[in-house]
Formats: sequence, structure tokens, C-alpha cells
Amino acid sequence: MEVLNNISVKNGIVSHLFEKVITPSKPAYVAKIALVGIGLEEHFDWQSILENYEKAKIGLTKALPQDKFELITSKEPLQTKEEIHHWLQNMHVKNIDGLIIYQASFIAGDLAATIARWMNQNVIPVLSWSHDEVTGGRLSNNRLCGQNFLLNILNSCGVKYSWLFESPDDDEFNSNILKFAKSVYVKASINQKAVGMIGGFRVPGFYDCELNELSLLNRFGIKVDRIDFQTIWQHGEKFTEEIIFEIKSELLNHPLCKFNNVSDEQVEKSIRLSLAVADYARINDYLGIGLKNWPELFDHYGIAGDGAGALIQDLGIPVADESDMGALLTMVIMNQLSFGESIPTLVDLSLINKKDNQIGFWHCGGAPTKLIDESTGYEVRNHSILENYSEESSVGMLLEFLHKQGEVTIAKYQYPDAGRVLVWEGDIRPSEMAFRGSYAEVEPKRNSGGDILATVLNNGLDHHWIIGRGYLQKDLNELNHWLGIENIEIEKSKDHLYGHSN
Repeated sequence: MEVLNNISVKNGIVSHLFEKVITPSKPAYVAKIALVGIGLEEHFDWQSILENYEKAKIGLTKALPQDKFELITSKEPLQTKEEIHHWLQNMHVKNIDGLIIYQASFIAGDLAATIARWMNQNVIPVLSWSHDEVTGGRLSNNRLCGQNFLLNILNSCGVKYSWLFESPDDDEFNSNILKFAKSVYVKASINQKAVGMIGGFRVPGFYDCELNELSLLNRFGIKVDRIDFQTIWQHGEKFTEEIIFEIKSELLNHPLCKFNNVSDEQVEKSIRLSLAVADYARINDYLGIGLKNWPELFDHYGIAGDGAGALIQDLGIPVADESDMGALLTMVIMNQLSFGESIPTLVDLSLINKKDNQIGFWHCGGAPTKLIDESTGYEVRNHSILENYSEESSVGMLLEFLHKQGEVTIAKYQYPDAGRVLVWEGDIRPSEMAFRGSYAEVEPKRNSGGDILATVLNNGLDHHWIIGRGYLQKDLNELNHWLGIENIEIEKSKDHLYGHSN
């Protein structure tokens, strides 16, 4: 492909024009995390316990982004079952989303049992946090043994927990605290929220694009609104032709745009659809959109929906092609977990490059323009898969380009209930455009391409995958722990035919 000048795309090609005319996004969720210290003055050095707890509060405050978290703390470590129960009940009134228990010293057993009982009645993520202590003299805190004691009781009472043994001064402290905090944030921020299914249902015959809606609501707290195309089309009538023309001109005349074969009418219809969906999603505060981009958009509206979906995603609204609900769920989780930084997009696993140990991911042309490889630019095209049947009858608009290089995570929560997920990390490497559309070749970070392919095919996994920016596997593993989701292990590939067996 032709190499272009160094032009940066950070916020999307036309997203600034969209933001001028659509409903503003609602404020981001702020998760409430409570911190309580626990200890025992009678047998241990209470002054050092108080000092360490103050350091713990300061360290935690620095680790948690203030625009995403509110930290509520006990004034000092609590010692009795009565104190801890009273404090926890107050936290219940404040609707906390997560709890961090700082092990200030060894504790009384009935205090631990009281925490366990409360946790079973008020199920939220809980982190047990402790760290090393001064050595060379009397055992002044006995923190580690106290943490061991607490977690034995939590486990005996069936309480799910995470734990951390690390000082606020340790290099990995902030990132490890954030792994837990992000899980708290995702669980709370998606609870009782909705996604929209534009077009109402999945595309014909794509059975692995379904999710059981009761499972979706029960496990994740996510509801589904089904919206027909006519409702959306009518909603788009609010946008004037002047708005449409301004966006079209910017999109087609941008320095990175190197080709266009889509009729003006189809480009304008696609832009109006993207404005309508984006505005409707903002008004209803949807976590994301499942877009049934065929056959109705082909047959009744004379456009391809992929390019419209790309422009919507540039606004931070995940859009899953072909109404794939497992894909949309994966996109929503990646989006929330990364505070909007992962820019998740849907792809097919379409090529294995054995020579370079790379996997080629492709889709028709619906990736957000934030992901354009600026060195090669983008093309505005009619639908290449429709062109396989008839170039004359193919419609647009699609945005075709190579994805920019960088660290990525590949994941997909599997149908029918999202109770399993495959996750792996890799890097998008330089490649040619193997197929027209949006394309990227990923070199796995820890596994071979053959092992990943064998895992997908041996287990008969879903055919869509989500690429998210950055290494997110550890964060996803922590979240899956709290959601009770099975991580599918990557298998070693065989050098002979191998299939699924029960």
C-alpha cells in the first residue's frame, strides 16, 4: 500500500464533528471502595499499627484515579466484632461497590467471622491486603499470619476473595491494586445498565452470536433493548443536510483518505445512520450497540452498515457487527476495564501466517478510524463480500485500512451464556493487506499461532473475536474470578487431525 506522510489520528477522523451535534455522554461512573483496617491493640504495637494504617490510606489514595473511584476509610483499625459490624452496616448504607481489608496486625477470630457473615449477606468484591513488617526484634504486628487466619475463615464460610501481599512502596503496588479496583469498577458500572440491539435480532444463521438474556442479566447485570431500524431511521431525521455534508466532506477529503468508490447517496445515508445510532445510544446511556448490519440495511435501505458502526465506535461507544451479543459483551467489558482506552473492535480469525507466527484478523470494514495505520491511510469502499457476488449491486460505505501496530489483547466471551472466555495477548506486527477490509496480523506474546488455532477449533469456539488495545489479560483474569467465568486454557497443537470429544 502507498506510504503516506506522518499524520496522526487520535480521536477519529470525524468524531469532533459528531460531538458538536449529538447528545453529550453522561458522566462516567464513580465506584465507591471502602478501606477498613483490622488489628488488635492488646498484644501488638498499636503505635506502629496506626502509623502503618495511615501510610496504607495514603498509598491507596494515590493508586486509585480520583475521577473513577471514591475511597471511604475507617478512621483507624477496628478491633472488635461489634465495631466491624457497625462500620460495615454504615458502608452498606453508603452503597459501597468493593471492600479492601487492611491487615494492620493479627486479629480476634470473632471479628473475622463477623466479616465473613456480612460478606455472605452483602456480596461485593473484597480484597485482603497485607505486607511485610519490621524484623530483628519482637514480632510487633504479625500481619501475614493474621491475613492467613482471616482468609482461612473467609474460605471456611464460602466467601470469595482476592488477596495482596505488597507494600505501598513496592513497584507493582499501584498496578496490582488497580487490577482489583478495575474489577470493582466494571461490576458496578455495568450493573442494571442496558445495551441496544439495533435491528432487533442477530443476522440470519449466526447462532453463535446469541446470548441467553437471563444469563446476561443474572451474571453481569446487563439488560438488552431491542430497537427496530425504522425507529432509528426516523430518529436520524433530526440531523440536517448541512451537518451530513460537513461530515462527508471531512471524511472523503481527509489527507489519509486515498480512495472512494461509494455513491454520495450511500455515504450520506451511512453518516445519517451513524449519527442516529450514536445519539440514540447517548440518550439511553447504552453501554454499547449490537448492529444487525445485514440483510435489512442492504435490501431495504441500500447501504452497508459497517462504516456507520466505525464512526460510532470513534465516540467511545462499542458497536458489534452482526448483532453478536458475546462480542458486544466482550467489547463492553474491555471498554469499562480500560476506562475507554482499549478501543475494542470485532474481527474474524481469517489467516494463519506460519512463517512469521502471526494470526490474520479481518472484517469487512467497520473498525473505528482511531485504529488506522497512518502510514497507509484508509479507503472508502463498497462492500467487498457483496462484490464477490456482483460488483454492480454492491453497496457501501465501508472503511478499509490496516490497523496500527501495538500491544493488543484478543478475547471473546462464549455463547450461549458467557460462562467461558478465551483470552490471549499479542502484538500487531507490520503486514500487507491480506484481504480488503480492516486487517491486522497479531503475533502471540506467549503462545504459538498453531496452539491458539488448535484451541479455537478443538473447542469449537465462536467465530468472532475482539481485539482490544493494551495487555489486559491479568485484569480480565481478576474480573473473571469475580464473575465466576471459566478461562479456557490454550492447548498445545497436534501434528495430526484432532477434534472435540466429550
